[in-house]
Amino acid sequence: MPEAMAEKLMATAGEFVASWDDVRIDDIAAASGVPRATLYYYFSSKEDILAFMLRRMLDRLTEAVAAADDADDDLPTRLAAVIRAQLSHLGEYPATAQLLISNLGKAGKLPDIAAAINASFHEPVRRLLAQGAADGSFRSVEPEMAATALYGAVTIIGLRCLLIDGSIDVDAVSAQIVPMFWSGLRPEAGA
Repeated sequence: MPEAMAEKLMATAGEFVASWDDVRIDDIAAASGVPRATLYYYFSSKEDILAFMLRRMLDRLTEAVAAADDADDDLPTRLAAVIRAQLSHLGEYPATAQLLISNLGKAGKLPDIAAAINASFHEPVRRLLAQGAADGSFRSVEPEMAATALYGAVTIIGLRCLLIDGSIDVDAVSAQIVPMFWSGLRPEAGA
């Protein structure tokens, strides 16, 4: 799909956050300015369009998280950078983030979207938690459970900020989330 057309689709995501179940391909065509026939050339259904938009957002998030994770930093700093990258990305693509969150049930049933959620949210955190437990930077926790808890905190707090405040103040939110997680991950004294 040509980049300009893909960006038109991404730009219209906000128009469909509240009503994706009622959206028709004709609605997407009208909102995006992409002809209906062209949409059908690239996608067989509106679910394919949803999957495309979510995958594109998650791929960008995976790149942002990878860029934020500087292997030269200590693990607590790296974890904080990953959290900030995730929050920043949700704020940068608020409509697509809201589409993702409001369609998690559908997204979870699409293997490539589930894999992209894993790559962008879970895997970077899980990896850092396992490394931190191995070198003593973090107390030993079950990485999958802790990564899921962090994913929930980042996405729900991010969504709350988008819905109530209209944007995400990454500095303010990070200043709250990171210390809470650090308190739970800090190695126990004498351990």
